Amino acid sequence: MPRWRPGPAAPIFRSMTILRIRAAALTLPLALALAFEGAALALGVVGPADAAPLHHDIDLTLDPAAGRLEAVDRLSLPAGGQSLRLDPALTVTEVRAGDCVLPVDRRGDRLRLAVPEGAGPQGGVAVTIRYGGRLPGFSAGTGLALDGEGAFLPGLGGWLPDPDSAADEPPSWRLSVRVPAPYVAVATGRLVEEGRDAAGYRAVFEESRSVEEPSVFAGPWTVEERMAGGLRLRLYRHAEQAGLADGYLGLSEQAIAAGATRIGAYPFDGFSIVSVPPPVGLGFPGLTAIGRAVLPLPFIRSQSLTHEILHNWWGNGVRVGEGGNWAEGLTTYMADYAAARDRGVDEARAMRLDWLRDYAALPAERDRPLTAFLSKTHDASQIVGYGKAAMLFRMLEAEIGRAAFDAGLRRFWSEHAFRNAGWSDLRRAFEAVSGRDLGGLFAQWVERRGAPMLTLLDAHADAGGVLLTLRQEADAPYVLTVPVRLETAAGVEDHSVRLDSRQATLRLPAKAAVRAVSVDPDFDLFRRLAPGEAPPILRDVTLRPNTGRVIAADGDAAEAARTLAGRLMDGAGKEGVGGEGAGEGAPLMLVGTDAAVARELAARGLPPVPAELAGRGSARAWVSRAADGRTALVVSGADADALRALVRPLPHYGRQSWLMFEGAKAVNRGVWAVSDSPLRRVVGQ
Repeated sequence: MPRWRPGPAAPIFRSMTILRIRAAALTLPLALALAFEGAALALGVVGPADAAPLHHDIDLTLDPAAGRLEAVDRLSLPAGGQSLRLDPALTVTEVRAGDCVLPVDRRGDRLRLAVPEGAGPQGGVAVTIRYGGRLPGFSAGTGLALDGEGAFLPGLGGWLPDPDSAADEPPSWRLSVRVPAPYVAVATGRLVEEGRDAAGYRAVFEESRSVEEPSVFAGPWTVEERMAGGLRLRLYRHAEQAGLADGYLGLSEQAIAAGATRIGAYPFDGFSIVSVPPPVGLGFPGLTAIGRAVLPLPFIRSQSLTHEILHNWWGNGVRVGEGGNWAEGLTTYMADYAAARDRGVDEARAMRLDWLRDYAALPAERDRPLTAFLSKTHDASQIVGYGKAAMLFRMLEAEIGRAAFDAGLRRFWSEHAFRNAGWSDLRRAFEAVSGRDLGGLFAQWVERRGAPMLTLLDAHADAGGVLLTLRQEADAPYVLTVPVRLETAAGVEDHSVRLDSRQATLRLPAKAAVRAVSVDPDFDLFRRLAPGEAPPILRDVTLRPNTGRVIAADGDAAEAARTLAGRLMDGAGKEGVGGEGAGEGAPLMLVGTDAAVARELAARGLPPVPAELAGRGSARAWVSRAADGRTALVVSGADADALRALVRPLPHYGRQSWLMFEGAKAVNRGVWAVSDSPLRRVVGQ
């Protein structure tokens, strides 16, 4: 995740790219605002076009046991009225410009000051800000944290004075950080020097390019290192995590080498994996912060780590500009999907189907074009910004070929490294190397909301081949390259047809008698799945704003069931007595204890607990579809404790049709089988 902003910690199960978003300046009383404006004019404000690049020179001292931070920030600012953001928990003790003490107007997290004219580093005015204070601990659930477990200080979190004048370009910086024993500190940027003495640990980090504000972490870690050529790879681990270094550092070396071969030179001096207390998975330039409890889990190393490493090119290296966040989709395609493809064609097909199942569960009113995706704020945004975008890059590679696709990546990187770029820049890079006009492809998948649904209206054998009639359901026809598979007496033949109208009848030749026809059997197109192609999954219910909620429990169990139901809903589901008010045909969520759930199912004419789940585990969850088409998600637990145990894990299993739990652990899960696809037709014997 290349860009972080203040707020609750992101879950480990998905990283996200955050655009550079500045907090709006505090509105001051008119007289005070005019006074600052007058001071700025009198001092000669440097306009945005003339502003010198921002640079921080920071001395930072952390005392985790006391929860205290003390800092001196020497930065170059344009002359005139300036506004900076600083966390309200931190007190400013002095602001100077040379020998001149500057008055500061403090309103919440905003500092307003008037910077006098004067020569300074890089053409700005040298300003020194001294500040410090106590920060909340990790248990507070805030963005910044500092307590006995260590420090968690992301760059835009408010621990460093953040001028509004630097809104467009991140600063360069140099950071000296000190922590007492037994703590160690690490920051983004290049490690210049480090050492230990009786007072503790000190290190200096710097970033001379316009990448990102420094992010700083501290903990009672053991540091394990591997040099890979000139790259320093490190694991900052807790005591119980012994034995992880070889796997993590080895995979980091492989992933960096693979990315450099395909894209261009790795843009940083190393990569650090940092164990932190909160259950997060966050990416920063040259560093990833991973929750202490989940760092040992196999999927973090096998999937999440490579994703974060690729973000050093896409998001940290080339920054996301205006017009939507392309970096998450490209990273998902080049990391997550590539890993699935390496495991085999079945794994790759399963991932594509997962993306399409997710999209099938997305209500039309929650769909958005890719230009509207900025970051993952809920499952609905992830379905578009990750899954649809990754499928776009796969379709693009299929359209222009692997060689041209990789050449486009290298061109995009070389032209935009450490600059902002958008979807249009990607399009131009791929057009330049392929010699193709890709405007239509990008317009229909990036700028349009929605996706087509394909229908196989007719297929019958024809002399020497097959005739098939295809239709696409969409507000306006897409231009599609549709894979078609012919099952013949001599084997399987794969073809593709161009469909650019609502309906077309096409003839495909075959080398032998055709027995069956399948349209897009491997889910290579981004599209809405046809009815019957996908089984019901949890997201069919949890994404629907009109879902009715029914609580089937009493006492403590009822409260646990309400909490769980609220946590499961990705939208604003309704709750009424018996679920009334949700609307006819709306999905239903039923949560409660085993006996009460069984009574509700019978009373509502819904299928009972599936035989393969009945009486097993401490809790069960499953999705069923009634004869009238209504979808129901049922969560049934033995008691209040069994339901409470699901609050954290169950929302992360939205792609499943059923699950069985022992406490908080999913001991079994799966997707219901589906009948033959409506896009397959038997045409001969």
